Amino acid sequence: MKKFFVTILVALCTMGIVAAQDLEKATEIYNNAAAAIDNNKAEAITLFEQALEMAGQLGEEGSEIAAQCKGIIPKLYMALGKELAAAKDLDNAVAKLQKAAEVGKEFGDDAIAEEVSALIPQILMADANGLLNAKDYAGAVTAYQKVIDVNPENGQAHLRKGQALAALGKADDAIKAFELAAENGEEEAATKQLSNTYVKKAVACQKAKDMKGALENAQKSTQYVDNPNAEKIIGISALSLKQNKVAAEAFEAYLSMSPDAKDKNQIIYQLGTALVATGDNAKACGYFKQIAQDAKFGEAARYQITTLKCN
Repeated sequence: MKKFFVTILVALCTMGIVAAQDLEKATEIYNNAAAAIDNNKAEAITLFEQALEMAGQLGEEGSEIAAQCKGIIPKLYMALGKELAAAKDLDNAVAKLQKAAEVGKEFGDDAIAEEVSALIPQILMADANGLLNAKDYAGAVTAYQKVIDVNPENGQAHLRKGQALAALGKADDAIKAFELAAENGEEEAATKQLSNTYVKKAVACQKAKDMKGALENAQKSTQYVDNPNAEKIIGISALSLKQNKVAAEAFEAYLSMSPDAKDKNQIIYQLGTALVATGDNAKACGYFKQIAQDAKFGEAARYQITTLKCN
């Protein structure tokens, strides 16, 4: 750090006594600021700002001190912000970093502003990720929102905020977050999360005996990513609601995706009954014959085969 040593005798040769005294005072404050940097950056900033103000009033005579102050003040705000971030004092860290960018622009140091614009989201994101990994979901939601506040186009922040909201059981809020993630560069991951969230909503509706809600949410799930869980819920819900064609198509999709499912024979039986309800007896017979010897569903299947007069 450059220090200034001003001899009053020299100053008096070119300046008035009062001005020379002011220059000496500005120099003293500057040198005190430089000495404080390692131990107390906040104090150093205050002193450099005082030196800058005083030097600025001296015109050309104070220009060198003023230039030095303008060079160091933004960097000190940056360094202080980083220290506060390391100490997990994030609100104050962000405030100091934003101040670094502000004075950097004011003093013509655009590089500081650019660094801050990248650094603040990184700091906040690291904190939010730590909370999510620690399963502090409420804290994570708040932390990711801070990232979004400074960078609304951060798709990762929207995505992970959605994951935290989903873990809290706030499915509708999670969906909004995932939709924003998809709009901001995280379409693939967000689409999977949206599909999973709608499946969970469908399961909740099933448990509440809301078959209409189960059907609608499961269908929304497949609009994002077709999956066997959603197709099974669609089949069961649609069958309950006497939407037999929808049920049959869903059961067939489920069996296609999960040919070795443990509940395969049960689904085949339900598929057969849905097909009978649609009037497609021939196709239903084919499915009932597949499970005619099953220990659990065989008797009911054979009854259907007899009733339908399957060949």
